Amino acid sequence: MPLLRPLVSLIFLSLAFTCTVQASDKGLQIVALGTSFTNGKGVFRSEAWPAKLEKNLNAEGLNVQVSNQGEDGDTTLELKSRLPKAIPEGTPIVLLEYAIGNNRTAGIAFDDTVKHVEEMVSALVARNIQVLLIIRAGNPDMIERSNRRFKRVVNRYGILAITIEQPPESLLVDGRHPTAQAHTEIAASMVAPVKELITRTKLAVK
Repeated sequence: MPLLRPLVSLIFLSLAFTCTVQASDKGLQIVALGTSFTNGKGVFRSEAWPAKLEKNLNAEGLNVQVSNQGEDGDTTLELKSRLPKAIPEGTPIVLLEYAIGNNRTAGIAFDDTVKHVEEMVSALVARNIQVLLIIRAGNPDMIERSNRRFKRVVNRYGILAITIEQPPESLLVDGRHPTAQAHTEIAASMVAPVKELITRTKLAVK
């Protein structure tokens, strides 16, 4: 029985910019930018969802490489600060994750969290990068609230968004970070939207 319920509660779809990129010998480069959720705190790096997503996409015949640019404890201000260095020129797809808990601990209001995320999305779209925004919370009410707050950003910039509910049974003993099994389910939930972003790049991935 899946640990996360549901893994994907809503995906916003709208028109997006087309990105013209060149594939390297290593395949299409995807960057996962985020916090400890992305970094895989508490599990091996090979068990974190970016590595498992890469494996899932490769298994479907897609020549892609997913770079894990997660940093434990990052706020949205810190994500904004390291975004230029973490995402090399020519990157066609970014999977953007933020942690409301890190912001709350740092005293960053939710309105400012939304503002910072929008600024990051705007910067990425200006570089013709396709974006998947990862919205996560511990219960459906919190997810619905976040969906409402980010809907304008999603629609304005034509990005995709995925929502992930994280009930207690999907978390490690620290009560904050996904188990290895939860990372497996998270990665599986991201295959469809990432494939959509790959299609949007108009790049034939072989």
